[in-house]
Amino acid sequence: MNTVESLPFSLGIRTNYKGYYYLVDALTLIMEDENRLLSIGTELFPAIALKYQTDVRCIERNIRTVIKVCWESTACQKLQSISPYPLESPPTVGEFLDILFWHLVREKGTKKQKKRASGVKI
Repeated sequence: MNTVESLPFSLGIRTNYKGYYYLVDALTLIMEDENRLLSIGTELFPAIALKYQTDVRCIERNIRTVIKVCWESTACQKLQSISPYPLESPPTVGEFLDILFWHLVREKGTKKQKKRASGVKI
């Protein structure tokens, strides 16, 4: 399981939710091109909807569901800890994707630094 797939698990989001798969795909696409964060409704969600042969509204609704699952679980503390700003209420879909994307970017940078420090060629 790669980092993109394991991050939702650490937030209490399991594979019994369609939103888990949509979230993983969204994060994967955003990791390929962070500009997709600027066009969630016009580029990102339509690409995922096409893959799963569903409607864009279903993608957003299912991601909102997993945000709620995360927010209402003890994993909310993990979300609070990785967020660069305090969260007073559940984040929007865009905010959630942004928080997780930047967490993955930081994690990726940390792993590269550790490899460099240990002399492993990247």
